[in-house]
Amino acid sequence: MRNTSLLSIIVLTLSFSSASVAQSWIEYSDPNEYFGVNFPTEPEIEQFTFDSDFNAVYPGRRYTVYVGESSYSVSVVDFTDAQQILLDMEKTEAASGPTNWIYDQRASVARAARQIRERGGEITWDNWSHLDRVEGHMIQMTNDDGSRTFAGIYLNSNRARLYISEATVPAGSPPPIQFQQSLHFLDDEGDRIRYLLSTNGCALDPNDPRIEMPSVR
Repeated sequence: MRNTSLLSIIVLTLSFSSASVAQSWIEYSDPNEYFGVNFPTEPEIEQFTFDSDFNAVYPGRRYTVYVGESSYSVSVVDFTDAQQILLDMEKTEAASGPTNWIYDQRASVARAARQIRERGGEITWDNWSHLDRVEGHMIQMTNDDGSRTFAGIYLNSNRARLYISEATVPAGSPPPIQFQQSLHFLDDEGDRIRYLLSTNGCALDPNDPRIEMPSVR
């Protein structure tokens, strides 16, 4: 009877501990970058640049939280001025196509995924993905020190933004689901939006007139 009571106390304590950890997370959002995500606490924000396949340099903002040996981050690349950035670049005539600024954005998911793979480690998942029907790619890898990295890369062309979410947790830790599954997109009013997907890979706003087309689901 005493052992049963002791076991109940341990289970109850662990339950309260888990609930406490879960409750410490916050729902963070940045309406200016059109996204929201769950973080353990307020993130540190820094500026960075993203080098593209067409050798253009785009501005970005990175939101990062460190908790012990774990890290959680969302990097947002801003393609708003992509067309002008490429027009201003010195390049050969062959590389001066009028639609290169579009190709550069479309190639950004593959480029970001390649950069993650090149870090080394064992890739355990490497596949197409979508987030609220915005297409992207998901990578999971075991790093040389045994830690695990979970990455999601999504190009929301409606906002001219590339989103890269990454979480790295120590060896033996459970997957960071609370972070992974929380990333979402915001509309102009700051509300969450779930897009519709057409067969050509475009994520359409639910108010887009093209939603009546049979190729849109």
